[in-house]
Amino acid sequence: MDMIAIYTETDLSNVVEACLNFLHRVNTTAQSLPLLLNRAHLLRKLLNTNKFGSLQPSLVEFAADFVKGLGKISHHTSRGKLIGEGKRQFVHATAFVIKYGTKDVRDKLGKHVIKSMNLFSAFINAIVSISEPVLLQYVLNKCLLQYSIASPHTSVPLWTVRKHNEPDILPIPSLHVQKVFELCPDVFQMVDSRKRLPLHCAVALGSTSFEVVMEVFKAYKHAASIRDPVTGLFPFQLAASTGNYKASYSLLLENPSLVATAPVVNVSDRKRKRSTPALNDILPSESKP
Repeated sequence: MDMIAIYTETDLSNVVEACLNFLHRVNTTAQSLPLLLNRAHLLRKLLNTNKFGSLQPSLVEFAADFVKGLGKISHHTSRGKLIGEGKRQFVHATAFVIKYGTKDVRDKLGKHVIKSMNLFSAFINAIVSISEPVLLQYVLNKCLLQYSIASPHTSVPLWTVRKHNEPDILPIPSLHVQKVFELCPDVFQMVDSRKRLPLHCAVALGSTSFEVVMEVFKAYKHAASIRDPVTGLFPFQLAASTGNYKASYSLLLENPSLVATAPVVNVSDRKRKRSTPALNDILPSESKP
């Protein structure tokens, strides 16, 4: 990095590109998590120099490589990094996945971090300690709402609380959302780049379980009375449009008066505006400890 600070972009751009291409071609094996985290650190430093443009192709490649690497390691290994000296780099990598990863890549990140309660707790605690709440909100909306603790993607035994001489406490399907609320309740009242609240995102997914939708609703009940800015629908309407009829009925029961004010909207006729937040909005600040 000292060399980058001294030389111009023209001098080093080819070297940087070759270096990043080489790192992308390295096989992601069980031993490569430190390399992936170091690569995240390098990318962040390169971005901070403002000498090499957006680096978008390399960041897109990194997002996919990072998640692929996570898929080949145990939840114990990830947790070790999150509670150790690799915490900041892991959070940086997460921010890159949110910003540059495809939907499939983001889904796989969520699938990995909910493998066990210990890993998940370490993950969200690391985000809160290193980053601003906006990153946790994007992680919730894009990586976590589509999953349930009772789904095949998680291990119920690894979320089960066991105490000596006491019955096991089995996890509820929405326990991961509950833990986000306990740690940072404000994220459920925050809007994303499309002005959507987490409840809008939950019911719009279609794959979100009833339990998860209602957990998000309980975290900020007023959201049920706020129209989705993308479709113009109330959450109960949006849930019905994606086939989550049980959630739609339950949300409507909370405020039946919405029926009188809810317009009939043809969702397919509306253009969905899509935008991406600025990188600085979700990347951890270097000033945080």
